Amino acid sequence: METVPAIRISRLCKRFGTQEVLRNVSFEVPRGEIYCIIGGSGQGKSVLLKHIMRLLLPDSGDVQIDGESIVGLSLRELDEVRKKMGMVFQESALFDSMTCLENVAFGLTMHRRDLSRTQIEQIALEKLRLVGLSHVENKFPSQISGGMKKRVGIARAIAQEPEILLYDEPTTGLDPVLASSIDELILKMKKELGVTSLVITHDMSSAFRISDRILFLYGGKIHFAGTSEEIRTSVDPVLGQFVRGETSGPIPVVVEEGI
Repeated sequence: METVPAIRISRLCKRFGTQEVLRNVSFEVPRGEIYCIIGGSGQGKSVLLKHIMRLLLPDSGDVQIDGESIVGLSLRELDEVRKKMGMVFQESALFDSMTCLENVAFGLTMHRRDLSRTQIEQIALEKLRLVGLSHVENKFPSQISGGMKKRVGIARAIAQEPEILLYDEPTTGLDPVLASSIDELILKMKKELGVTSLVITHDMSSAFRISDRILFLYGGKIHFAGTSEEIRTSVDPVLGQFVRGETSGPIPVVVEEGI
């Protein structure tokens, strides 16, 4: 019996005005694996992520989560699907007026009416401990480092124990040591929680370190897909320019209009 992938994208197309941003994008992410999407700025990576969260609707094509199309769902039905997903934002997107504990507990407070305040705080503390931050619960985001903010963002994303984690540039702005620690945390989420992860990144060192498979988005399409070793050894000139900085002329930028 065929296993249904956690995420399935089928012939996804999106246009803003005259600009085609996504052109027949198709791929699947198996359960429990880490897939990285790489590509230059303006190539449609964030647009793709917004479709998976259904913050955008495609012009054509389909997005399925656990075999269920989310394109035509009502808002109530969509809320149920979104409970399966956790989002880690590029800039962490923490609430400045809330402590780290309150930030992690936010989703639980909003959606888990069956839990008491004490139970919610215990879950939030547990998630902070899981990301190595058991000592920051009473601090505000302005009082912790950028790397710590990333970890708090991950703790918030896993607070409701989602099946799928979506990461938008999780290592951007971090030094190599901190970036490596975030990579180890992403791998830990896979090993200990069994989550499926889709990671958008410009950081090739990170992609090579964490991914089961890497997808190269170029010109609105999946130009190349393979393992880290296949990406490293590929002779594709466009991929080589992005991954290794080999120069054979500039890679054209697809401008994401209206975003």
